[in-house]
Amino acid sequence: MEKKKNVVFVCVGTPKIVGDSLGPLVGEELRKRNVNAYVYGTRRRPITALNLHGYRKMLNTYHRGDIVVAIDATMGSLEDVGKLKVVEGGLRPAGAFRKNAGRLGDIGIMAIVGEREGDMLLQLKTADPAFIRRLADDVVDLLISVDY
Repeated sequence: MEKKKNVVFVCVGTPKIVGDSLGPLVGEELRKRNVNAYVYGTRRRPITALNLHGYRKMLNTYHRGDIVVAIDATMGSLEDVGKLKVVEGGLRPAGAFRKNAGRLGDIGIMAIVGEREGDMLLQLKTADPAFIRRLADDVVDLLISVDY
């Protein structure tokens, strides 16, 4: 019988910027709920552009063959703000700012927190904390509804 793969949630973002705090909020809530998965990225230990490389190495070392689900806030079209998008092949952290950090994960969950137009950093800094919390709760509800 083949060993069941582990599920690994990698929650990207920084609590220092409201609109980018979604990932750490999700990670914290998943840990509180004791999900049957590995969870990386919380408000106390965020995964950001500064330490992403180290987490990639750790994932390649300890979670090779596991299912990695990357979660991040992103910018999108105005009509998509407030929606969640689930994609195969992971996601590109910091993609809204065109930083080529490469893909992360096997599955990507993106919460669209603002419009990909104008001053995106300003949008992230001035996002409504209650809106970001609601989106984070939606992501958590989605993740705990899946049987893994």
